[in-house]
Amino acid sequence: MSSARWRRWACVWVISVGGILGLPVRTSSWGIPEETLLERTFRVDAEAEVVAELQARSPEANWGEAGREAAVLAVLLNERYHQDVVLFAGAEPFRYALHLGRVRPGAHTVRLMWNRARSAPHVPAPVIEDFTLHPVSRADPEFLPLAHSPILYARPNTIGRFSDIPLLMWYEVTRAPETLTIRYSVIFSNEDGGTETSALMARWGRATDIEWVYAVTLTPTGRVLDARYQGPRHRTRRFRGRREGDHPLLLVVSDNNNFSDRGRSPMRFALRPIPFDTSAVAREELMDQHPWTYRIMAEELKREGKLGSTVRVGEHIPDPRRYVYIEIAADQRDAGLSLAVKLAGDRMWYASDLGLAYFKLERSGFLRTAVPLPEGATASRIERLLLRCDALEDPRPPRDGERLMRAECFVRSIRKVFLLDSEFRPGPSLPIRIDPIRLRIGDLVEIWP
Repeated sequence: MSSARWRRWACVWVISVGGILGLPVRTSSWGIPEETLLERTFRVDAEAEVVAELQARSPEANWGEAGREAAVLAVLLNERYHQDVVLFAGAEPFRYALHLGRVRPGAHTVRLMWNRARSAPHVPAPVIEDFTLHPVSRADPEFLPLAHSPILYARPNTIGRFSDIPLLMWYEVTRAPETLTIRYSVIFSNEDGGTETSALMARWGRATDIEWVYAVTLTPTGRVLDARYQGPRHRTRRFRGRREGDHPLLLVVSDNNNFSDRGRSPMRFALRPIPFDTSAVAREELMDQHPWTYRIMAEELKREGKLGSTVRVGEHIPDPRRYVYIEIAADQRDAGLSLAVKLAGDRMWYASDLGLAYFKLERSGFLRTAVPLPEGATASRIERLLLRCDALEDPRPPRDGERLMRAECFVRSIRKVFLLDSEFRPGPSLPIRIDPIRLRIGDLVEIWP
């Protein structure tokens, strides 16, 4: 297929169907009857990246219930298969951000179909309430970030399971005198491998999976100077794979959602990226700005049997609404940070690390953690909050003596402390403000009240 034709394909919020890409769609290509729900013709006067907003709902669907997870829409562009959209938000109307990719000047047709083969078996046809298109020209600052956003092929063992789907993609731009670098990251609904669920909550303050995907360095005119992606075992690799136009094709290959620039699968995801700056906030702030991500996270945990009533180490955790979520700006050196919460009328202290060194915050920067609380606890019952700095492992003197003498946790600020409400939305933060403090290993400091 010519590169010009590839350029007409898109990137979205998406999961691709198992059709043959690039061929006109016929009933026999999927083995299912066509059922067009919407057809729209649009015209552009100059080459553009086209994005769309789709308001739709999936009656009787529930992401937390097996067999009723979601209906799926297939998107056709100019009568060629383009992508699927998974209506993960269920029966309530929701606005999905789509990316139809590069189109040439002239008239084009978009068709949205109910893809029965990819939909959950016990949900009826989806309902489309609104669909709008927006061309983005080369003169627009968003053009290059849209044009180079990655297309992700689904991890094969997730297909048909409605598991570990990408929910949001964001990009950050770093400018130099002669270049700009665009870095893309994705929030997945969960991860089936890698860090266990209880450790995800302690070390990251969420059970979604957040991964950087791809970074590209460009000249001011858009010529690619360097491109790299996150390979298995979190190793940075040079991108040498194929592209559709300027969009790199990457396959999710590991159960903890790392990537390869080789291979494909019957489904693909191509999310519309949004701008987001993590220089002064944790990455999880994007979830706070899109609180529905917490609900999808919780519903997937429920469906996969990962929610329980007790706090324990492993894949099972309590309801995410029982946690207090804390964002900290801190720098660790050969040490790990943890937090503990005491509730009014309760003699117990509840710790983020569950007593395990591995569950402590050993990274530096803007960090999230979460502390499990008893059922029924509310933010108004939080009476005291402690920070603790510990060694990450038992020392072996005299070899480790000098290193441990330098070990410390430097806490710069507490940015947020909140619980989720009944609808899984972040509640108001406690008004905690602290001066920067340097802790040696073994030190504890009270930061609330």
